[in-house]
Amino acid sequence: MPNSAMCKQCGNSGMCKDSEYTCPAMDKLLQIYKETRHKERHQLIKKLQKDIGIVDAEPSKDLRKLAESIFSNASILSKFPELQIIREYDIKVGYVVSQENPGGTKIKYADCRKLKWTYKAYLPYDFIITFYARNIELLSENQRKIVMLHELLHIGSGEKGLKLVEHDTEDFAKVLESYGIRWNNFEAEVLDILEIDIIKGEDNG
Repeated sequence: MPNSAMCKQCGNSGMCKDSEYTCPAMDKLLQIYKETRHKERHQLIKKLQKDIGIVDAEPSKDLRKLAESIFSNASILSKFPELQIIREYDIKVGYVVSQENPGGTKIKYADCRKLKWTYKAYLPYDFIITFYARNIELLSENQRKIVMLHELLHIGSGEKGLKLVEHDTEDFAKVLESYGIRWNNFEAEVLDILEIDIIKGEDNG
């Protein structure tokens, strides 16, 4: 007999409890719980910012995993070989999620900063990539992957060592064009850059 109403709905009859597979129903509940608590936290931080002037930012394991998924994708590395220097030169990148409002007239999803040598005395990083939570929440997971790729492409090297490669809107457009992606596509979901070559291969097949 199923263990609960969720198991009845799922159709697994509770068998996944002792299985190596996770329960889809419980995974969905956990996701909803995290999203709800995340929003509550944002609201509390927003209130406290006005009262005591705090700027909330913290290291993000999720962003690091997102970056690693890009580094481990052979198709992306073939399209953007300049990413290879991050591994070849063992460039240290820190990933931060911030509740701060970056301000400005345009929505800012993320940025990449090169650490000055004075800060490197305390922080073991060469660059810091920051995602601004209140803006990035507007994007889908696939769009966030594109933003991460764009920020990683800011990391470069020159005659004097590591440098921040300046980009503009046109550079971002080139990233999208290389995949045939329409960023503000309201008629269809933005494609996953980690899977897009597989999708194209199936279409050609």
